[in-house]
Amino acid sequence: MKKVEAVFRPDRLEAVSAALEAAGYGGFTIMDVRGHGQSPEKVGEWRGQTYELHVTHKLQIEIIVEDDEVESVVRAIMGGAHTGAVGDGLISVTELAAVYSIRTGGTTVPTTVAQPGT
Repeated sequence: MKKVEAVFRPDRLEAVSAALEAAGYGGFTIMDVRGHGQSPEKVGEWRGQTYELHVTHKLQIEIIVEDDEVESVVRAIMGGAHTGAVGDGLISVTELAAVYSIRTGGTTVPTTVAQPGT
């Protein structure tokens, strides 16, 4: 199993959600995040003083998928989040050792990870 995490522009959420749902992935976690990267600095004003905003508001989604679903999920996210401008975001994929259900108490241990005692 893999966890796919994507950080992208907030105004692309509807397109990303639609692309994931069209690809058959309706469940994911969404978080507000702040970051500093290659996006151009924005200037704000407070009490007559101008200042540079060194952090940018982004959204992050996390979705847990089987190994063979990663490419499909990444393509869907890229399709929904892409604008072609600096600051579109990034996607990372990490290996999961196990996933536990709080409701049922059950666990899913990926077959690619050695089970204890085997």
